Amino acid sequence: MFVVDTSGSMDGQKLDSVKESIKELFHSMKPEDVIGIVEFNTNVNTVFKAKPKAKVSDVEFSHAVSSLQATGGTDINLGIQYGIDEISRYGNHHRLNHIYLFSDGNSNSGETSWIKIRQNADMKTRGSIRLSTFAFGTDANKRELDALAGLTGGKSTFVTDIDDIKSSLQEELNRRDYLAGINVQIKVKIDQDISILYLYGHDEIKDPARRAVVLRDADQAKEKAQEEFGVQSAPDLITQEDGIRIFVPDLAVGETYWIIFELGVPDEKIQNAIGKATVQYVDTFARANCSRSIDLSSPGVIDSELVTEHALGLWSSEIAFHTLDDLYEKDFQTAKERISNHVRLLSAANDDLQSEFISDDIVIFQKFMSLSQNLGKRLLAAEPSTFRSAGMSIGPTYFTCALNEYGRVKNGFQRMTL
Repeated sequence: MFVVDTSGSMDGQKLDSVKESIKELFHSMKPEDVIGIVEFNTNVNTVFKAKPKAKVSDVEFSHAVSSLQATGGTDINLGIQYGIDEISRYGNHHRLNHIYLFSDGNSNSGETSWIKIRQNADMKTRGSIRLSTFAFGTDANKRELDALAGLTGGKSTFVTDIDDIKSSLQEELNRRDYLAGINVQIKVKIDQDISILYLYGHDEIKDPARRAVVLRDADQAKEKAQEEFGVQSAPDLITQEDGIRIFVPDLAVGETYWIIFELGVPDEKIQNAIGKATVQYVDTFARANCSRSIDLSSPGVIDSELVTEHALGLWSSEIAFHTLDDLYEKDFQTAKERISNHVRLLSAANDDLQSEFISDDIVIFQKFMSLSQNLGKRLLAAEPSTFRSAGMSIGPTYFTCALNEYGRVKNGFQRMTL
């Protein structure tokens, strides 16, 4: 289901990009796939009622997409609600139900509270619908659109080029066909006399509310395994009391999920097993539960330089998200210092490793340093109005989008070519 912002600010290239991308994706869909379009501005309108592609002609669909015209204000809440309602024509727990929201700004009509908008979406999706967002322009509320997508496990994309839309839509469509493992759970037990110095890319969940969300996601994964693949999942690892337990996002073919520890290992333990890792998941191809336990040793079976590269990548992701917090607090000086310090540390590490991947990260963070020079500065009045928001500079807005995207990539949630 495509939910398209057709407010006045989407006029021109933004809306044209959405139209072209939707038309292109239509040709990649299977005959049994169901598609529909809802548009919203000050009002909301079902442009194309949900129906199987096999019952839709190219001319009919193209005409519906071409009818999208930009005018009026922005009622994101109502647009999402209509999209969810329209999915119910065919949507059920045996289908992959997905809403794609395209917008360039904040809701200024109808319900304008983002907290309420998220609550409304959460109440109606109930874990059965995934919502992904596409943010257009530097004035788009990228942070809130990210949060909205994260609510349902969707993906958030900051659009700078039409290819951003096409590649993201096609990736989601392809991923549906190549989902390999769901309800992936890991438990790691490290021997008591070994110190766990750091777990890269993960924080311990102490907050009861966050823990409840993870357990809810696991329950939904078990329901999905039963309903879609006929597999009753094995008892949870993540509810056990011993060891470090991690609930992993669903994995498609070719995707990798890294868990990297930094340990303090006594000399007498270096050649011995230092712990055990257990992973279990539902194999969607074999339609069966799979489980494997691995003895962990200090030398390991993976090249140490490769592990170090990924550890530094996860660390860089953490730095990016900490810097985002600095920017949201308008603490520009701390943000600059954090990036500068990280460049020095990556450079020191690369003196020994001479890694192409670390070199790429150094260059990226150097570019972040260059971007940071515009923090707090204003644009000239002659600059395009789309880059001015109440006199603010392009710096903070573009900077936060770039940092967010980089952080997600390095944390393993996305892949990109550097």
